[in-house]
Amino acid sequence: MTSRRAAMVLVLATAAVAWIAAAATPAGATHQGTVHPGGSGVLTTVTLPADNWTAYTFEMNAGDVLTYDVRVTSGTPIDVYIVPDVGLAAYANDTSVQFLEYADETNQRNISGTFGNVAGVVAVIVDNTAIGQGGADPSGLVTVSVDLAKTSNLYLGGVILLACGVVLLVIAAVVAVVLQRRKARAAPAPPPTPYGAPPGPYEAPVGSPPPVGPAEDPPQPPPPAP
Repeated sequence: MTSRRAAMVLVLATAAVAWIAAAATPAGATHQGTVHPGGSGVLTTVTLPADNWTAYTFEMNAGDVLTYDVRVTSGTPIDVYIVPDVGLAAYANDTSVQFLEYADETNQRNISGTFGNVAGVVAVIVDNTAIGQGGADPSGLVTVSVDLAKTSNLYLGGVILLACGVVLLVIAAVVAVVLQRRKARAAPAPPPTPYGAPPGPYEAPVGSPPPVGPAEDPPQPPPPAP
């Protein structure tokens, strides 16, 4: 009886330790996935087992718009997360229980919409895991149709580029004026002008009539002869 009780206690203790370890394991500790560059767009069909995901990354500029249409063709509902690059790194980390996101659509079969007004790397995660609270509860394999497209607003980009050029020109003009004023203030004063040569005697201009003097008496006739 004693050996049986000891064996039973050992079995119960082992089961309790295993249950505690399972309860302490993060929800995303077993999720696996891959990351693919999205370029200007993605049109594909993916098959994801339970606790698996796939992500597509896009380099977004000011004015770019990302259009997404994700549909489950076979299987249970899924989650879609739109995240920055740091959010993707945290999501892919098994030990992380939280991650930064821009938007999410959870526990749905058909997910579509647009996203923009950000610059930098943006990732679209197609998720068949239970990592998010209130999200999908995967039970097996899912087949998903993925249609992602990035478009650029050339008009908005041109306006932004023109505005930047105008700002740079204004800054350059202001800097030039300030430097010119500083240079003028720092320039030494000109030396005093030396005294000129003393004025010479008066000389009549060439071609001018001689100066008029007092009138002379007319000549007298010679005296008469004796």
